[in-house]
Amino acid sequence: MARRVGVIGVGNTPYTSAKKETRERSELGRASIKSAIDFVGNGLTLSDIDAVYYTTVDGFEGTQRPDRSMDCLARGTNAPVYFVNTGGTSGGSTIKDAYRAVASGLYDIVVVYGSGSLIATKNAQQVMSTASPPLMESGSNIGAMHIGGYYLNLYQQMYDIQDEDFATVSAKSHKHAKNNPNAHIRKGYTVEQILASPMVASPIRLLEMCPVSSGACALILASEEKARELSETPVWIKAASSITNSFVTGYRDFKGFDMLEILAHRIYEKVGIKNPLEEIDYAEVFNPFGGFELMQYEALGLCGKGQAPHILHDGLTDLGGKLPVNLSGSTLCTNSGVAASVTRQAETCLQLMGRVEGDRQVENARVGLAHTWGGNMGQFDTLTLFERD
Repeated sequence: MARRVGVIGVGNTPYTSAKKETRERSELGRASIKSAIDFVGNGLTLSDIDAVYYTTVDGFEGTQRPDRSMDCLARGTNAPVYFVNTGGTSGGSTIKDAYRAVASGLYDIVVVYGSGSLIATKNAQQVMSTASPPLMESGSNIGAMHIGGYYLNLYQQMYDIQDEDFATVSAKSHKHAKNNPNAHIRKGYTVEQILASPMVASPIRLLEMCPVSSGACALILASEEKARELSETPVWIKAASSITNSFVTGYRDFKGFDMLEILAHRIYEKVGIKNPLEEIDYAEVFNPFGGFELMQYEALGLCGKGQAPHILHDGLTDLGGKLPVNLSGSTLCTNSGVAASVTRQAETCLQLMGRVEGDRQVENARVGLAHTWGGNMGQFDTLTLFERD
């Protein structure tokens, strides 16, 4: 029988512009791992770590030496280091792999971390273009923002979604990022400021798209015995799964996130959730573009198709609402590549532990959902469901 696995430690570095970051990735990783170990306390040291799971997107980060993070921490034993790369979902995929290793009895305590600056690749545009359909990339430099525009344009047309709806959900992230000491963009932009910002790839405006951030995030996972020994507030992983779409893109119609919808149904069925809006207390979704959050509400079953603006404007997904979403400021305000897809789980665990910094703590949150999204066409999704005793 699989063992219960708990998250007992969370570590972050403050995030900043990739162009301003002076620390290399191993230094960022070292800082986040040390922060996670200090978070646990209770005598936990590096010598107690059985394995390290490192998440990376090699196309953006160039050559990798994640083991240097452990060297910088003066680790003297030979814990194995595993590398996991599934694009934008790498963080979620790495947590899933580490969770299964602990649940199986292979290890008792493991570290999961991601650190990146997104500046190691000389021409990231070439990488982005290879992730787009050949017909689109021919003679053009298409990127994630253009693909995001396809999804959001059709969403507007199908359900009469307004630009103000996208600006409102983006402003929610900016408002809460202002209270997050680790967030990259902490300006607290309003709906009016967002609507006044330049159009980049219709209908996405400048303040509705994520920055290029640098930073690192780490989690410590432990078996139930170790988790109860080391932590007073372990957060248990109830389910962790992923789904992958085909790279054949000619058939794609951009009508919502159907793969995420399928994955959510599988997760809910596994743990017995019938009404996610009522049964989940907090969620972090991966929204590099503000409007994606609305589409993700619908894919996750929080409301019917085209109904996301209603639950947004009613305050159901804001602090104090029925199911707060992205009170960290989300990927929209801090996109540190692989670390951003560890941060979704990290922020969810912090909410359930009651240890969120800034004025954004959800009261009595016990069940949390974390989502990551990846691939230029949205080929990958992961979901992790957490629960506190």
